[in-house]
Amino acid sequence: MWAIAARDFGAQLELVELPEPEAGPNELKVRLFAASVNPFDRKVVDGMLRGSTPHVFPLVPGTDGAGEVVGSGERIFGTFFHRPAGIGTYAEYVTVPAGNALAPLPEDLDPAVAAALPTAGMTALQLVESLGDAKSVLIVGPNGGVGSFAVQIARAAGKRVIPVGRGDSLVEADALIDLVSADRSSFEANARYAPLAFNTNYVSSDPAQNFGMKGSRETLVRLASMVQAGDLDVPIARRVPLREAVDVSAGHGPGKTVIIM
Repeated sequence: MWAIAARDFGAQLELVELPEPEAGPNELKVRLFAASVNPFDRKVVDGMLRGSTPHVFPLVPGTDGAGEVVGSGERIFGTFFHRPAGIGTYAEYVTVPAGNALAPLPEDLDPAVAAALPTAGMTALQLVESLGDAKSVLIVGPNGGVGSFAVQIARAAGKRVIPVGRGDSLVEADALIDLVSADRSSFEANARYAPLAFNTNYVSSDPAQNFGMKGSRETLVRLASMVQAGDLDVPIARRVPLREAVDVSAGHGPGKTVIIM
């Protein structure tokens, strides 16, 4: 099969030909239709999990995808990350633990749209629900994958959304969602503007402010239903064929990048 992979930690991505993975106990083998690109993918390539989990090389990144289960033909989408790291979704085939956050792929849902939903969509939905009855929310980084979803979901919940780009001035609000700050001082400077604050880069000294997504089948089904009903627009900025995807990245522009198999 063809895949996009890195030969070592920190290496550039390249197109490689690899054997198809074989499903182990309690795993599914999936022929992928599409995979979305998340900032976490590059962090794994750069060694973020080096000391905490085994890796295989060439390291195929990618945690989100949509495809068809080999053997049963069931169409699914969701999160495909498992250990060892490196058997990811930037490939024509992938294996996934059956217990992962996976949901049926509706026939009328574009697989590229479904692939773009899991990590960014579930993070945005759970972040907004964590705001409780806050009436106004500052969203720092509103144009990326998570930000685009969070803006829509917060507005649908009746909250006043104040989108803030890099370099923009902040104003006081009931809550803050910071998707940009990569260090503690930047986040703490932003957090002064709201009594309730979350970041997604784990830079706060307060663990309660470091938001971590908890994936579930139920949340994926909710997101798919929102898209089907026209209540959530999936911001796909770029669709890239697998064999041309060596330069994919996330977090440097608006919307989501999706790899098409």
